[in-house]
Amino acid sequence: MPEPGAEGKLTKTAWREYRNLLQDVGPILPCWAVTSLSARGRIEFAPGSYDIVVFDEASQCDIASALPLLYRAKSVVVIGDPKQLSHISGLSRGQDLGLMEKHGVFPRFAEWAYSHQSLFALAATKVAAADIITLRDHHRSHADIITFSNNEFYEQTLRVATRYDRLKMPKKDEPGVIWIDVKGHAVRPGSGGAVNVEEARAVVAKLRDLVLANGYEGTVGVVTPFRAQANAILEAVNADEALFEALLRAEFLVDTVHRFQGDERDVMIFSPVVTSDMPESARVFLRSNPNLFNVAITRARAQLIVVGDRAACAKCDIGYLSRFAAYTSSLGAVEKDEIAERLNALGPEYPTVARPELVSDWERIFYRALYARGIRAIPQYPVEKYLLDFLVAANGRRLAIEVDGERYHRNWTGELCRRDQIRNQRLFELGYDVRRFWVYEIRDDIEACVRSVENWLRMDSSLRSAK
Repeated sequence: MPEPGAEGKLTKTAWREYRNLLQDVGPILPCWAVTSLSARGRIEFAPGSYDIVVFDEASQCDIASALPLLYRAKSVVVIGDPKQLSHISGLSRGQDLGLMEKHGVFPRFAEWAYSHQSLFALAATKVAAADIITLRDHHRSHADIITFSNNEFYEQTLRVATRYDRLKMPKKDEPGVIWIDVKGHAVRPGSGGAVNVEEARAVVAKLRDLVLANGYEGTVGVVTPFRAQANAILEAVNADEALFEALLRAEFLVDTVHRFQGDERDVMIFSPVVTSDMPESARVFLRSNPNLFNVAITRARAQLIVVGDRAACAKCDIGYLSRFAAYTSSLGAVEKDEIAERLNALGPEYPTVARPELVSDWERIFYRALYARGIRAIPQYPVEKYLLDFLVAANGRRLAIEVDGERYHRNWTGELCRRDQIRNQRLFELGYDVRRFWVYEIRDDIEACVRSVENWLRMDSSLRSAK
């Protein structure tokens, strides 16, 4: 190929040869992967030259950068998450509106505004609701991590399909989210934002405990909403030679949320910087950017460690953060002797439970039949985000019993089937056995259903005898 011309640009002759080469290799290499801005100079600017153009992370794509790629496409697929961060615009909404009015495109084309409208948001206005496909299965994070975001941001539409055997937990007995309570002071540095020195020191202390004291071998990251806080943590890590060397092996990265979107680590430490005396400008920034928080906490696969002032977060006027503080307080709160306490409280009649509206008559009948045979089944036993119809426990083994009611049969769909598969898989990973009974089985042959549970208990006796 001829040498480049002035300023490193290809000459016309070189471009002609390059276009001819593209036509030759196109059938051999039908799929190209480029960024929006790197397409120029690599892919010929011709209308409809590609059958399909796929935009990934489209909530971060601005519309202007996407237009040349759309020109090259016969059809387009847009993939993104509107609950994550959008692109950063140097154009204010006021300037944007002024330019649109000047050129006569407002309000007719208001949805094309560059300053705040992403490619994903634009695409969502151009298709029918039925043509928007929701990707429901979440595979990245521990249930404790994603459950809050699922409730707070996704209206409980996600199904947690994480393979827990692939998660690198620092300690198996710990929940997926832990909070290290640190009292500090947030101040506004000259560069803006906020920094909390006490919190930064606590983050570094936790990093030392994780990778030096306990030899954790997974990947590690630290994320915070403020650049000044990220810089303070990075400086402290760099000043600790032993910690710095250990973190190199952990693919360590400390940065703001914008840098972490699309990235992930086995363990993430989140430094919120929130205190009761936090600068108001920083507080306003957090209040107006809930998606920033959603991205921050979901970068973790196995465990999210929050290092900050829990009381200040719980009492702050940043709604999602105060709700998150309350949520983390409930994790791991079940005491080890809860099973024994609940077993002691059982009697021949179905007991009072927290959610009686979920209890069917057949569950009550099955409970009485099990109790009459000496089987103590705990109703509505919580396991992570699930509520078991019954739990039977014996000598370290646990049986989850589910009674599927008539309404369940009438509404049984592929969605319910998938949720049941995910639920069963998680219970298996936690060490539970699972038995499911249809109400028709209990109605038509309750004796066989009770024997099934007895057989599980006898299997426990056989296992102990074999030992």
